[in-house]
Amino acid sequence: MPEISLKMCSKLALKAGSIILESGGATNRVELMMYKVCKGFGFEEIESFVTPTGIFLSIGDGKNELSTSIRRVEQRRIDLGKITDLTRVVNTLYEDNCAKCPPEMTKYDYFRQELEKIDTQQPYPSFVTNLCGAATSGSFCLIFGGTGLEFALAMIVGFIVSASLKYISLLPVNNFLLNAIAASIIVILSKTMQLGFQSINLDTIIVGGIMILVPGLSITNAIRDTMSGDLVAGTARGVEALIITVGIVAGSGAMLKLWEIILG
Repeated sequence: MPEISLKMCSKLALKAGSIILESGGATNRVELMMYKVCKGFGFEEIESFVTPTGIFLSIGDGKNELSTSIRRVEQRRIDLGKITDLTRVVNTLYEDNCAKCPPEMTKYDYFRQELEKIDTQQPYPSFVTNLCGAATSGSFCLIFGGTGLEFALAMIVGFIVSASLKYISLLPVNNFLLNAIAASIIVILSKTMQLGFQSINLDTIIVGGIMILVPGLSITNAIRDTMSGDLVAGTARGVEALIITVGIVAGSGAMLKLWEIILG
């Protein structure tokens, strides 16, 4: 016997699915979590279809009632912590009497409250993410054969680009232009540093900075979705990763050519 109404369950399942999709989760994980939410509240007839930009969910009570809902997902970012937290909360629905629920709260109230907490979680402070970007850029510079000086310069480039991405993303531009602008900034910074340190290898610094922009998770999810049979989602994610890659190449290549033309 379902514990809540169809519409209430549908809202919770869509909320859970959208959090995972917005946080960079694969589509099969979104479908699995929505299925587990509906089943945890007593609904057996569940059908879902997920794309990188939308969620379609249909729930039935086994009698005559059927609820179909759609939610569009426009913003996506990588936050694997939210995916982990949400998975943990969904699994509590299958514990006997919802062991983690306070005595004064129902399972529905507890789950809704936890969803709101996860959804409103603040990301790491900007300084921490910028520092991680600097470490990433510097580390890849070393991997590609950079020296100690080039490592330090690559870290500076990574820090500045990571900080710039926050403001570039506020512009009304798509992923192609966003990554093209970021790649251009990397080339400008690297070329400017070469004016003061002419002995450095420019390639290792540029490559180290560009690795921050490479859509690794999108490529991984595209492969996972395709291998699991979600061909539409896999193709869409693969095309998205390709567009981002082309944007990086176009931005860095164009700026290198412009620098050569203007400054020689």
